[in-house]
Amino acid sequence: MTAKEDLFAHVCREVIVGVVREDKAEEAVAVAEAYRENGIRTLEITFTTPDASEIIATLVRAYPDLVIAAGTVRNANDAATARRAGAKILVSPHTDTRVIEYATEHDLLVIAGAATPTEIIRAWEAGADIVKVYPAPHLGGPDYIRTIKGPIRDIPMLAGGPITLDSIESYLEAGAVAVNLGGSLAVPDLVRARKWDEIGKRALLACSIVQSRRGDAMKMSSSTVH
Repeated sequence: MTAKEDLFAHVCREVIVGVVREDKAEEAVAVAEAYRENGIRTLEITFTTPDASEIIATLVRAYPDLVIAAGTVRNANDAATARRAGAKILVSPHTDTRVIEYATEHDLLVIAGAATPTEIIRAWEAGADIVKVYPAPHLGGPDYIRTIKGPIRDIPMLAGGPITLDSIESYLEAGAVAVNLGGSLAVPDLVRARKWDEIGKRALLACSIVQSRRGDAMKMSSSTVH
C-alpha cells in the first residue's frame, strides 16, 4: 500500500476526525491532547487557529501515534505550509485543484469540500481522495448523504460539521465513511472554562459510539456466517 492508501484506510478505520479550531494556541494544544488521551487518533488543526503550523509540528513530534491533518487549507501555499509542518492530510472547505495536485505530488491524503452532487463529482474527478460534504447538517443531514449516495455511491464522503454526538451513527448508516467532530466535543463554554477533562469525556463518548457500532456490525457478520 502507498502512504496515501494507508492514510485512507486509517481515516475509514478511525471514523472520527477531531477538529481543533480555537482562538488561542494553548487552548488548541490542550484540546488536541484531550482528544488523543480519550481515543481520537486523527486530529485536524485548522489554519484559522493561531500558530496552526507550529501546533501541527509540535503534535507530530510529540505523538507519533496520531495522524495530523491540516484544516481550512485554501490554496497551494497553505498545502505547502501544512506539509512542511508534518501534516499528512489536507482538508479544505472547498475544492481547489491546486491543493489536490500538490497533495497528489507529495503523497498526502486530500479531503476536498463540496455541497451539491455536481460539486461532489467534480471534486472526486479532480483527484480528491475523500469528499467532505459540508456543511452537512444545513444541507439536509444524514438523509441528504443517503440520497446522494444512491447515484454516486462510489465516492467516499466525510460528513463535515457541525456534527452532533447523537447524529454520528446516523451519518455512518447513511453512507459517510467518517465524520468531522469539533464544536460538539470542544464546546466553547468548556474551552473558556478550561474544562479539558469534560472535553475528554465527550471525545471518549464519541469513540465509544463508533466502537459500539463496529461491535454490532461484527456480531451481525458473525451471525450471517453461521
